[in-house]
Amino acid sequence: MGDRAMCEIRTKEGSLIIYTRWGGHALPETARKAIIAAKGRWSDTPYAMRILVDQITKEGRDELTGFGLMLEPNAEDEHNNGKPSVIINLEELTLKVIHNRKEKVFTFKEIYDAVSV
Repeated sequence: MGDRAMCEIRTKEGSLIIYTRWGGHALPETARKAIIAAKGRWSDTPYAMRILVDQITKEGRDELTGFGLMLEPNAEDEHNNGKPSVIINLEELTLKVIHNRKEKVFTFKEIYDAVSV
């Protein structure tokens, strides 16, 4: 049971993986909202990463289960055959969403512009 998925946040130095047990279906939209929240720090990787993690995991902030953090993807992702289905790239400023072998890539600017219209 669950709706497991992983979000990989990529940087020049490496990756941080966020695992969600229950929010896999909503993870692409959650990532979009987190990217918008981090707009003022897109060019400051440590701060951007902290804001992204904080926003993506805020629903489980005080819970013992629901989210996990890892440096290598070693959890389930029901949306991309066990690999992260959401990839936020802080070097390229892109969001990649993979579902059923189909990929969509959005720039941070496209994401921000879509809500500021």
